[in-house]
Amino acid sequence: MKPSSPTAPGTVSSAIAAIALGAIVAFCGTMWHASIWYLSQTVYIPWGTLLALLMTCLATIWLCLHTQRTWTGGLMGVTIFAIITYFAFGRARDQSVLVLMNTDLPIGVAGTLWGLGSLFCVTLGIIIAAKSHARNRAKVARD
Repeated sequence: MKPSSPTAPGTVSSAIAAIALGAIVAFCGTMWHASIWYLSQTVYIPWGTLLALLMTCLATIWLCLHTQRTWTGGLMGVTIFAIITYFAFGRARDQSVLVLMNTDLPIGVAGTLWGLGSLFCVTLGIIIAAKSHARNRAKVARD
C-alpha cells in the first residue's frame, strides 16, 4: 500500500486492531518472559523476555505500517502495559502474580525487563515505523 491509500483500514478498525494485538502480545509475552536459561546459579539469560520484547517491537512496526497511523502503536503499548501491570499488581492480594517485579530473583529480573522493556520496544517500533512511513511518502512525492 502506498501512503494514504484508500484501502488502508479505518479509524475504528485500526483502534480495534491495536487493542487486540496489544492483548495478544501482552498474553504471549507474559507466558514467554519466564523462560530463563541458567548457565550457573548466578549467571542466567532471560531468553523468553528477549523473545517477548522482539515480538513487541515487530508487532508495533507492523501495526503502524499496516494501519498507516502511528497512534495505533501507542494504543497497543497502553494496552500491553495495562495488562502487564494488572498481571504484576492487580492480583497480588490473592498471591497470584503472573509477572513478578522483584530484582532479587532471576524471574523478577525477567518480569521487570518485560514490564519496562515493553514500553521501550513500543516506542522504538513507533519511531522505526514513522521513519519508514516518511521515507515512503517522500518516495511517492518524488515519483
